[in-house]
Amino acid sequence: MISSGLFVNLCIFSFFVSIMIAIRIFLLQRLAHKYKWMSGIYASIVSAILMVYSVTYQQITYDLRFLPLILTVLYFGYRAGAVAGITMAVCSIYLESHWLLTILILIFTFLFFLPLIRYRKQFSLLKQSLLCFFIHFIVHVLLTNYFWNTPIQSPFYSEVEYLAFGILGLGVAVATIEFYRKFYAVAEEAAYAGSDPCKDEEDSIFVRIMKKELEYTKEQLESFINHHMDAVIITDLEGRILRVNEAYEKVYGWKSHEVIGKKYYDIAGAFSKDVHENIKKTVAEKEAINRVEVVRARKDGSLVDLRITISPIFNGKDELVGLSGVCVDISEAKKAKEELDLLHRRLKESELKYRTLFEYANDAIYLLEIGSDHFPSRFVEVNEAGCKRFGCTREELLSMPCHDIIPRDSDIVQKTVEEIRNGNLSFTLQSQFTFKSGEIKKLEYSGKLFNIENKKVLLIVSRDRTEYLKTEELLQKSEKLAAVGQLATAIAHEIRNPLTAIKGFMQLLTEKASKEELTYMNIISSEIERIEMITDEFMSVAKPQAVTFQSIDLQLLIQQVILLLQPQATMKNIFIELNSYEEMPFVYCESNQMKQVFINILKNAIEAMPSGGEIKVELRKKDNNHIHIQIIDEGVGISKERIKHLGEPFYSIKEDGIGLGLMICFNIIQQHKGTLSIESEVNKGTSVEICLPLE
Repeated sequence: MISSGLFVNLCIFSFFVSIMIAIRIFLLQRLAHKYKWMSGIYASIVSAILMVYSVTYQQITYDLRFLPLILTVLYFGYRAGAVAGITMAVCSIYLESHWLLTILILIFTFLFFLPLIRYRKQFSLLKQSLLCFFIHFIVHVLLTNYFWNTPIQSPFYSEVEYLAFGILGLGVAVATIEFYRKFYAVAEEAAYAGSDPCKDEEDSIFVRIMKKELEYTKEQLESFINHHMDAVIITDLEGRILRVNEAYEKVYGWKSHEVIGKKYYDIAGAFSKDVHENIKKTVAEKEAINRVEVVRARKDGSLVDLRITISPIFNGKDELVGLSGVCVDISEAKKAKEELDLLHRRLKESELKYRTLFEYANDAIYLLEIGSDHFPSRFVEVNEAGCKRFGCTREELLSMPCHDIIPRDSDIVQKTVEEIRNGNLSFTLQSQFTFKSGEIKKLEYSGKLFNIENKKVLLIVSRDRTEYLKTEELLQKSEKLAAVGQLATAIAHEIRNPLTAIKGFMQLLTEKASKEELTYMNIISSEIERIEMITDEFMSVAKPQAVTFQSIDLQLLIQQVILLLQPQATMKNIFIELNSYEEMPFVYCESNQMKQVFINILKNAIEAMPSGGEIKVELRKKDNNHIHIQIIDEGVGISKERIKHLGEPFYSIKEDGIGLGLMICFNIIQQHKGTLSIESEVNKGTSVEICLPLE
């Protein structure tokens, strides 16, 4: 059977446990706490020796190799246990053919040990060791008999023998170790108290070793307190100061001999007695007071910011015997934090100001990322004015590629890319851009190129100059109108004198003229009156005069104008047709001014048709309050670029024109609160539309 082999394992295991205790007592007392991982290596060596003396029964190996591992985990922690486990696995690879089984048992044993971490302190070490071995035993049985590729021929009592020897080995080992620990604790307490039994045994080797260890521990404690960078203070339960270090003297300004023996709350700037009692009650429940920030007074009365941690001090019987405090001077750190907070606050305020300027600026502001091809690739940031200009939300603009918003072949992009390729970091350009809504705007935009996080970005500030240019255009027109007014005044003044003479002689000729001549005389007189009206209109350009509005038959007025211009039209093989689609109401207007408008427009139409053709004059009611007049010719037409300048002073598309006729027409229609619009296409003709209110 396997009993003999397991008995040998048990003897070897017990021997090495005893050796470890002897080493700790006589040689490694000072190193035991500092180098716990050495216990893991020692445990793996013992496990390897136990593997050598293992016994094989029906292809299954039995030994007590896992007992050192369990003891290492229980007494020195899981880190030392991990060292022992890894070393044991390496030894298994070199010593066994079935090393994979050992590694699997090792891994699963560790995995099932982990849940015990939380509850291990609720059980004694003996119970913990037995529970750990029982877990290992279950893992061992399952893996060897059910999951490993071996025939299941092992009788039940072989596993029971393994369980029994394992429990016996753990019991002996734990009992031996705990006996040593209890004895060591009693001896240490006796040596500390200076009891008579210890004095009687002063010459014993054991007591001398204990004294040396106590002296070494005391030296370590003294060194820790004295060389601690922060202020350390130790008091008894009454608040009496037992010990302070050099850092305390630097922080508080009190020398050690000035405060030792005094009660802590009697020193100026320290805690009050009530606070001390509350601290004592708190730490008595084994709860340290961690990192409390307070302000205390130094010896000279100045204040210092401290972060205090207060911990309880217990004796070997778990009784509270004093308090220890660690005081960290955080004055500089707090000052730096306040300065940093102030800096952050100023930065935040500055960011808020610039963000407000950015968001509420009237101009559109864009931040664009520039690709390697110098074209804008995407929007990095955009303000509200920029979003409104494109008719998109900020989220939409930031999520779409730049070329989906601004085509690459647009004039504005081409000009920008050219500036970037030329190496210009700052530039100002003007361009016209057609938005998706169909709206055309004239833009002036400034660009600034710089880097952010190794990415090339372009800041664009775009201003809509459409209304400004229109205003500038109107200003130029008004300047021209002022010049026209001065010129008109001079011309009208010079024309009036000969007109007066001509009008007088025409009246004399009328008295002697025949009926046929009288007809022509009346026409001449009518034209002379129109010339006088035109000169009055010239005067009104410079100095507007009151005009007399009255209800007239607009259809009859247009017929008179057509009759007047018919000879000129006939000479050019032009037919003027008047169409009225319904009975026209009377229009409230100034007849002479309206006649001048129709004469100017019809004359322009006749002059635009050198090869003859047809001119249509159509009248219709637009609604109950407006009448619509449309004059359509078949002339040479006007280009779109020139149409927008029609009506400007001194702008004419005729070689001998001076550009005043249409200007006067626009002014007259505007005075009548109507509208005049012109549409034309080159080589197809022109359409002039006039809309007048009935009242």
